[in-house]
Amino acid sequence: MELKDKSPYLIIGLAMIVASVNPFSLMLTNQLEMARVSFDMVLVWGAGLIGIWLADYMYRKGIGRSFLFFNFTTKGLVLAWLIGGSIVTFWYFPEPFDLSVENMLMRAIQIVSFIVAGIFGGLGWFGMTTVWKSVTIFSAFTMMASMAEIFLEMGTYYSTNLYPAYDISQFVDTAYFLFAMAFVPSTYYMIKWLKDLGLF
Repeated sequence: MELKDKSPYLIIGLAMIVASVNPFSLMLTNQLEMARVSFDMVLVWGAGLIGIWLADYMYRKGIGRSFLFFNFTTKGLVLAWLIGGSIVTFWYFPEPFDLSVENMLMRAIQIVSFIVAGIFGGLGWFGMTTVWKSVTIFSAFTMMASMAEIFLEMGTYYSTNLYPAYDISQFVDTAYFLFAMAFVPSTYYMIKWLKDLGLF
């Protein structure tokens, strides 16, 4: 296990959370769907860095050995994919998503949920092998690209907005944004995953 100092993860993670959850970002996310998706991603990734730092801290201090053993045994997949992934996915179903835009209490619950999901994701990441890390990143960006394609077709061809809390034009713009964000990373991590597997 690499014991490189991970204290910068904590600092950067906290900075990303503050950048995502402040009066300006909250105001912007209520007006622009693209900003909402962007800040949500930054929030989860920031909390993920804190999760990695926490797992490293526990490992160094010998805290929660049975928990860490479980995490390593399951390759981090239960914590990152099952728990963290399920929480984030739930909030992107249309009804919970719209409620979080229209109701401040639901938005607060969602923010806390995203932080919890990110921390679990980071804890899981700590237990993953190099191959599973590549698979995880590849899967995340590939899902973004897939959802972008679906959203784009629904918003343009069928004129259907899954998230009516925002105007349909924003729905289409967000689809383009997600596709652009995901295209290069998904290609890179697909190649990296294959290399990690030793296929070439």
